[in-house]
Amino acid sequence: MAFCSAIPTIPFSAGVSRVIHGKAVPYLLGDPTLSPEREDTLRERLTAKALATLTMAVTQPTVFTAS
Repeated sequence: MAFCSAIPTIPFSAGVSRVIHGKAVPYLLGDPTLSPEREDTLRERLTAKALATLTMAVTQPTVFTAS
């Protein structure tokens, strides 16, 4: 299971092993300071990372970033 969160300790406490670190609590998969085009790119990158983590083997709770 993978979970997007700006606060990784919350999904870890629920037993999630893969956390994709979001931008901020009110803008988890976005950034209102970016232009709409750049924000779309950020969202696509975070979503692609989340999907990719589902195929990665992890042995302990792991935080992934979009970069």
